[in-house]
Amino acid sequence: MSNRNIAGGVLAVLLLGAVTSGCTGIQGLFSEDFLNATGLVQRSATIPGTAPAVLITMENRTSRVVTMNLSYRLGSDTVESFFATMPPGDSSGQVVNCPVTEITLGDVSNLNEIGAIVRLGGGTENDPFIEVEPFGVLLRNTANYNCGDSVTFTVTPSGDTASGYRIVAFIQRTGD
Repeated sequence: MSNRNIAGGVLAVLLLGAVTSGCTGIQGLFSEDFLNATGLVQRSATIPGTAPAVLITMENRTSRVVTMNLSYRLGSDTVESFFATMPPGDSSGQVVNCPVTEITLGDVSNLNEIGAIVRLGGGTENDPFIEVEPFGVLLRNTANYNCGDSVTFTVTPSGDTASGYRIVAFIQRTGD
């Protein structure tokens, strides 16, 4: 009997026990290396790194609730937006399949558009708010980031702006 058959038999017994106890996905039960070694699942790419996608994250580094608008342009020239309202210290993001040609916090079609507001109440839509100055920079594929990279937009307190807050972008390169 081959090692692959033995591994498959062991995995089948373990899966049977997992299914009867309420678990349904094998990826959640075993390490990716183990599953790849058994040959029962295909290798998968990870983010950031070798995957054909960009990880785009928004972070709230203030002491107040912040609403942010992320905008990006896909290779098909389609513009997508993602809104998130986050309590202090929280973050939100998404993985976007490449090609992603442009990214900004605000609107990729209008760099003067506000990309973040800081809520002065408990975080509801009816709260008074402060508009953070526009990020005003269009990050472009291959100039600022590449497929597989991670882009994080952060709202932080600032003594240098009229609103008292600013938007900063961090790009983590995968090291092609």
